[in-house]
Amino acid sequence: MPDPECHIRFDNNPYGVYLAGQTLAGQVELRLTEILSVIGISLRLDGLTEIEWSEVIESATGHQPSGSRKTARYHGQQTLLNSTSFLCGSSVGPVRDLAIGTHTYHFSCELPAHLPTSFEGYHARIRYTAKVSVHRTKARVDPIGQASFTVLRHLNLNEHGEVLLLPAKSELTKVFCCGPCSSEPLYISAQIARCGYIPGQTIVMKIDAVNRSRTTVTEFRVKLVQKLCYSSQQPAVETRTDALVVAESRCSGVTSGEVVKHQQNLLIPAVPPTYTDGAPLFSVNYELEVEARVTGPNISPRLAMPITIGTIALEQAVPKEKLKPLTKPPWDPFSSQHYTDIIGTRIPIGNAVRRSQAGLEEQLPNGSNNVRLHYIVHRNGGELPP
Repeated sequence: MPDPECHIRFDNNPYGVYLAGQTLAGQVELRLTEILSVIGISLRLDGLTEIEWSEVIESATGHQPSGSRKTARYHGQQTLLNSTSFLCGSSVGPVRDLAIGTHTYHFSCELPAHLPTSFEGYHARIRYTAKVSVHRTKARVDPIGQASFTVLRHLNLNEHGEVLLLPAKSELTKVFCCGPCSSEPLYISAQIARCGYIPGQTIVMKIDAVNRSRTTVTEFRVKLVQKLCYSSQQPAVETRTDALVVAESRCSGVTSGEVVKHQQNLLIPAVPPTYTDGAPLFSVNYELEVEARVTGPNISPRLAMPITIGTIALEQAVPKEKLKPLTKPPWDPFSSQHYTDIIGTRIPIGNAVRRSQAGLEEQLPNGSNNVRLHYIVHRNGGELPP
């Protein structure tokens, strides 16, 4: 017996896009060319987070020959939504015959308010589907139709405290080479007016640079980086982090002996909001990165600042009385008693980090690059220097 033709339609919502907490409503239409005997017809709403990736592993021990390779596949999943209702009948009978023709069934279901935004990536996805099944007997259930729908979850930046309203600054000092061949330092700082944004807004970043080294910075690249973190469940617990550049802006650099000030505007594209509720299985975070592209064999120094992307914009600026002037003179990055003390190391994604007193992650030194990042967030007052 052939399966009936099944169509799932959403009421006044042809693209099937819903906010978390809204009511999902629609109709299921069955078209039969012959009599169908069933005990029930069910509609199931599914929501699932799935992650998967593969890694090639070198093996030199065990039963495999030295230098052999094998591919390890890691995966994990989390159920977000699992709701079943019957359009007609039930799962236990009795048997009923559906006549030839078109049968229309209406459905309505309130989506939980905590559902995360739908997401599609290389190694992770958050998907929602509506599935119709025919229960022919207690033991035989045949799926006959499926439709996907999209969930959008609001992230109100105003509900995350005043920290997102406060300005942030990141700075570094870089000395190229070392020992007797070391140069005078290159100093770079970047600052933004606040730490919370929504897609469609423009991030205004101020970049100050003083280049006393012999190395030329050809250009500055301001990037919005989406950081995706996954944690597998099978065959073992492993963690992977991907960094994707979703927006970029460039401006001129700074030559040896030059001092420059730039103001760069970076438009935030349509990206999903920051998502940490699914951690450790899956999380989405964002940071602003400034890369100083340098000439020669030197590694281009970078500095970064974490930001939060939401769906509802910040409504007001920080009250003036909470931004008190600095009580000490500005820090001179090139005074002899200071700059040699801040030489450190910048390490790539995936290595160890530690928490600074400001509560932000600071990378630990391991002997490469001669750079330490300094995150300065004015949480308790203090305007950014001009």
